[in-house]
Amino acid sequence: MVLRLLEQKLTFKPTRVDYGGLTPFSPRRFRFGREFGLDLDGAFVDRGSQAVVLFIHGNKHNLTRFHDHYALFADLGLSFFCFDYPGYGQSAGKPSEQALYAAARAALAHLRHGLGAAPQDVVVYGCSMGGAVAIELLQSEQANALITESTFTNSWEMAQHLYPLLPVWRLLPKRFVNDERIGKLKLPLFMLHGDADGVVPVSMAHRLASLAPAGTELTIVPGANHVDAVAVGGAALRDALSEFLSRER
Repeated sequence: MVLRLLEQKLTFKPTRVDYGGLTPFSPRRFRFGREFGLDLDGAFVDRGSQAVVLFIHGNKHNLTRFHDHYALFADLGLSFFCFDYPGYGQSAGKPSEQALYAAARAALAHLRHGLGAAPQDVVVYGCSMGGAVAIELLQSEQANALITESTFTNSWEMAQHLYPLLPVWRLLPKRFVNDERIGKLKLPLFMLHGDADGVVPVSMAHRLASLAPAGTELTIVPGANHVDAVAVGGAALRDALSEFLSRER
């Protein structure tokens, strides 16, 4: 019990603070997920595009935090849908590995059936732990393409990296096994990672890329730390993503 509580505290770090990062984009907010037994908060920004981004954030903050990512989608002329996991922001419930997976499935279902996006028009963008959630989601669901940012190999290796003096990680279940799942993806994949990432070492990006399907693109952003590759990468990264998405349309 103590180990599970410690794992919960170290893994999931939700906040209910409104960081204001979504407000400039005039989002439409709504509740969704009840058919999955969930009560989640989501936001949709309509840019008039056929393609739409499903943005899946990481284990910290909430959907109001990621202004730089939303600005990138806007610059690319893409509509986007973001949501909060159980216990994050205005979403009800408690976070867990399975709760995050269920929330992503509910979000994709709402994007398709509630907002009318066809599978071939959905681009999934997973940031940090959101990349793990996206990889799991796309083991069985369809989309046009996947973009991951600062995503790790698995929870054991992350715990060993972040808490080397707390060697209890092998007593816990191995979670978010991206290294076992990434090779099973059947859609185009673009990975980005900062070479100065102090949370998820860039070596994990290279490892995942080596296990990923042929044709996967890996972009290392010089000077970028954890989940700020979009801001640091600037126009060069935007152009690379634009080319990738244009090629996959």
